[in-house]
Amino acid sequence: MHADPAAGAEPVAAPATGWRRYYPWYVAGVLMVAYVLSFLDRQILYLMVGPIRRDLHITDFEFSLLTGGALGIFYTLMGLPIGYLADRYNRKNLIAIGISVWSLMTVLCGLARTYPVLFLGRIGVGVGEATLSPSAYSLISDSFDKTRLPRAMSLYVLGLFIGAGLALILGGEVIGLLQKTPEVVLPYVGAVRSWNLVFIVIGLPGLLIALWVSTLKEPARTGEARSAMATGKFPFAEVFAFLRRYPLMALSLFVGSAMFSVIAYTDSWYPELFVRTWGWTARETGRMNGISSVIGGPLGLLFVGWYSSRALARGKSDACMKLTAWAALGIMIPACLLPIAPSATIMAGLLIPYKFFIAFTPVLIPSAIQMVAPNHLRAQLGAIFLLATGLFGVSMGPILPAFLSDFVFTGARALPHALSTTALVLGPLTFCITWLGLKQYRQRYAEMAQIRHSG
Repeated sequence: MHADPAAGAEPVAAPATGWRRYYPWYVAGVLMVAYVLSFLDRQILYLMVGPIRRDLHITDFEFSLLTGGALGIFYTLMGLPIGYLADRYNRKNLIAIGISVWSLMTVLCGLARTYPVLFLGRIGVGVGEATLSPSAYSLISDSFDKTRLPRAMSLYVLGLFIGAGLALILGGEVIGLLQKTPEVVLPYVGAVRSWNLVFIVIGLPGLLIALWVSTLKEPARTGEARSAMATGKFPFAEVFAFLRRYPLMALSLFVGSAMFSVIAYTDSWYPELFVRTWGWTARETGRMNGISSVIGGPLGLLFVGWYSSRALARGKSDACMKLTAWAALGIMIPACLLPIAPSATIMAGLLIPYKFFIAFTPVLIPSAIQMVAPNHLRAQLGAIFLLATGLFGVSMGPILPAFLSDFVFTGARALPHALSTTALVLGPLTFCITWLGLKQYRQRYAEMAQIRHSG
């Protein structure tokens, strides 16, 4: 085992051979498929704003609560106790259980005939999805050294954009077909609306994915995590003690990423924006938003995974944090211009750079956390990241523009103005907050490099 502590390198054992060499990438790939499913279940709702509002007689704000409130808040609040479980118990089994839960709850959404039942189903989806990322972050971190971690995280996060893209592309096509038959009669269920059937169709395959995940091998835990498993001690107070020790670093990691995620999750209104502004159909807007997701997002992942891994290998320990800060200014430009673009063509073209920059934070911040976190607290700190991005991003990303559109701006252009204003204010603020903690982050990274070297 060897390392260069001056460069902050990770001590590595002799390289594995044969199947063992590629198995960690197989694990990351399976987890990516699970992430695809989670975003497919999550994002499909955004293409059905009109039919759901019409059938359930709800407002934009009430609809936003189905994504930002019911799903977002419970997704983030459940992350903390699930992160605790992931630091203590079998992570791949926890993920498999969560996939089963959110898949069954998606089917429940397909059986909903009233707003409260649909709201309850979305809560269940959020609770189930909360198991995935805290467990996956910890599991992937135990499978890769620190210089390869951003690339492995990029493969996992690829599921975000594939899932979102499939939800928009396939969802738009399915909705376009089902609009010809507003109601469908199912055995033992009776007549359901076409949007109900979409939930049922995408929910049931999740049970097979859960079975697949359950076949993975649980990687061995390392460092403090191994000691904690032996003693059975997992004091949650250690998490807050760690954050208090590095307050500016914590501010950058969690508040900075939370502000970034608000800008990122305002894209939940983009499919509807094309419908309201340019009169596009669900099929047309789904196809355009989906294609931009599967092009711009992976391009961003390839770039950020390659560049950050290269920078880390060259000893630039704060590469993940700096890239996140600059990405906040990068995403602000298309996010401001896209909603008020003078033509549908320009609006569609701005989707690509917007999706490109969205890919940065889901790779960089989880990777940065895993590099500086005590090993036995990694899943819990990953859950705090999800709590921060969820409460602000998954929740406020859809809700804030809807609130501004309904209660601040007026007229037919209220929603575009609300979306542009949100990005214009939050972009520079995110940059400043993320930059504040760079010094403390470098200090903590150096401490962890010394610990790994001495161990």
